[in-house]
Amino acid sequence: MLAVYVLSILLFLILFVLITSIEFTMDAEARHREEENLLKGSFAVKWLFLSRKISIERPEKKESAKPEMGKKSERKEGDIEIEKGKGIEREKEREVEGEQEARIKREQELRIEREQEARIEREQELRIEREQEARIEREQELRIEREKKEEIEKKKIKGIEKEKVEKIEKEKLKGKEKKVEKKKVEKKKVEKIETEIEESKESKKFWKKEYSYILRAFRCLREPLFRLFSDTLNALKIKHLDADFTFGLPDPADTGMLCGFFHSLLGALHGRCRQCSVYINPVFMDPVLDFRGNTKISIKIYSIIFSFFKFILNRKTLCFTYSIIKEWLQGKLKANSQAL
Repeated sequence: MLAVYVLSILLFLILFVLITSIEFTMDAEARHREEENLLKGSFAVKWLFLSRKISIERPEKKESAKPEMGKKSERKEGDIEIEKGKGIEREKEREVEGEQEARIKREQELRIEREQEARIEREQELRIEREQEARIEREQELRIEREKKEEIEKKKIKGIEKEKVEKIEKEKLKGKEKKVEKKKVEKKKVEKIETEIEESKESKKFWKKEYSYILRAFRCLREPLFRLFSDTLNALKIKHLDADFTFGLPDPADTGMLCGFFHSLLGALHGRCRQCSVYINPVFMDPVLDFRGNTKISIKIYSIIFSFFKFILNRKTLCFTYSIIKEWLQGKLKANSQAL
């Protein structure tokens, strides 16, 4: 009876721990401008009676940080009607900014096409110039050889002394010896290249094996990993999200692209979070960063464990692990047989 009582208590405790959830809360404020630079935030993790809080604060100018905190309290204590009016004005500004972004994108595409055409023309001109230079060099070499032959023939006709002729022959022999040495050096280079090619072939074989192994792992574990990732994301519950983000990059086109990316993320967040209020204000003229936000996220322990066990016990995951163990054992047996 005592053992049954202890086991029931342990099972109850395990179920209680699995049903409980871990809560993550974050409150952050960041500002980066020419005059001021501020980074402040806190991150807290809470589970049952355990809690841990981490705070970050790095202001460069304390005088500029105080009025910003006052502004934040004033913004929170503002009326709901003013917020609605701001939302309508922001929608109008977004429409105008969307038109500006489309026009800027078209101008950039035209500029890129012009630069590509100019680059292609320059490359063609350089290639033609190199061909002309090579042709001129070949003509000069042929002309020099002809002149040398004509001089030798004239000297022979005029009856140059035997010593000069012998010197010329010696020079020719030296040139032949040099040619032989060059041939030897070239043979050595060819042998080195062949050895390098063989080594590269061996390395290619090794990398082919590794690549085939990675490709096989990707094919086998693609669906289980995607399911694990999706199950983990679905287990996350966003209880509260409040953010105000004003940003601007040096290039207006980059600002527009980043704004579109953030709006696409907002579409996914609104479906997961009921209490979600996020305002995105892009600035196309000056590089600016101003962020204020707080959020609360929770995840239950049993959902993480269930998704993990689901991934491990998947048929494709088990087949892949079985094939790895089988190959490892076969390689070990071959190595032992070769050693004997």
